[in-house]
Amino acid sequence: MDENGQAITRRELLRMGIAASVAAVWLPSGLVWGMSGQPSPPTPGTILGPFYPVLKPLERDGDLTRVRGRRGRAKGQIIHVAGRVLTPHGEPVRGARVELWQANSLGRYDHPSDTNSAPLDPDFQGYGVQVTDRDGRFRFKTIKPGPYPFDKWIRTPHLHFDATGRTDRRVTQLFFAGEPLNDQDFVLQSVPRNRERLIAQLLPAPEGEERGSQLVQWDIVLPRG
Repeated sequence: MDENGQAITRRELLRMGIAASVAAVWLPSGLVWGMSGQPSPPTPGTILGPFYPVLKPLERDGDLTRVRGRRGRAKGQIIHVAGRVLTPHGEPVRGARVELWQANSLGRYDHPSDTNSAPLDPDFQGYGVQVTDRDGRFRFKTIKPGPYPFDKWIRTPHLHFDATGRTDRRVTQLFFAGEPLNDQDFVLQSVPRNRERLIAQLLPAPEGEERGSQLVQWDIVLPRG
């Protein structure tokens, strides 16, 4: 579904660059929880952060790698982020609003408070919104963000998410497995329980996607949905 809650047709999926091979990986890993009867703990929450967009781009679709009206593509490693919004028992949360925002490949946010000297990328959207379908699925195409200085720390690469379901909202961050800065990141290390739920593996994207692009499969679990 799009951000207005309208059903996304196959033609629109193709227009958005979502191939059937990637759609297939949307089959939720979280469904196993419901089948096994073993509930999963809610996704840990984190701080909103200082760089939530003040002025959101006019274009807010799920493809952050291109900006309408420009011919270029965002610089950096293309990643596909596919997942579902679920309840602890693996039930899909239909119609959940999922926002994603992030730094560009050089670690710069398009935000007036970001004092990082790295340049902005005019071909990078930096923010997107999706509304989950009947199976709770969402999907973004973006680039892997770079680390960046913040006060006395260096933040490890991460994506920001704000998921709003029927009754719950969860602000959280997604981190990448194997990043050297993960062990020093003050946000990640401040999560007291289930910290591993915020870390995902980067996998090769399915055949049919851009050569060299990668895939992240990651579900957001809300306390009640």
